[in-house]
Amino acid sequence: MEEEKKKVQKLTMKVLLVLTAVIVAYIIYALVTKSLNIVIFEVLLALFVVIYLVMSDIIEPWKLGLFREMTIGRRDGFVKMMAMDVIGAGALLYWILGMSSEGGGEVLLPLLVYFLTAQMKRKFRVEFEGGEMEAETEETGEEKPEEKKDEEEK
Repeated sequence: MEEEKKKVQKLTMKVLLVLTAVIVAYIIYALVTKSLNIVIFEVLLALFVVIYLVMSDIIEPWKLGLFREMTIGRRDGFVKMMAMDVIGAGALLYWILGMSSEGGGEVLLPLLVYFLTAQMKRKFRVEFEGGEMEAETEETGEEKPEEKKDEEEK
């Protein structure tokens, strides 16, 4: 499972590297020609944010099979995680798309909202990936299924 996870994450990394290269190439072009079209730059940044979230929160779990046999707890974790993504990405996109307006780039509140939702999303991601089952068994003192199997083999 860990090997497969690394393989899927490499795909995400490759896609993000290509997007980063496109953005950097546009910045270099703008510096050389001394002509930066802020709308194109904003669109490139917005695409980066949206594609990153789709890759990390939908494509990766789908390729890892996390959507199969989803329990109610895992589904709730996924819905909460996606809600944090929508709020955080909305705030970040608001900030990015507001760069061209007067004073729009100075407002740091959208960035704060993004970072807060990203922190909350971490907790919900563990819940979605099945980590809440481990946390519940530790709280109740029950053994995890793997531990029971190991003891039976001994």
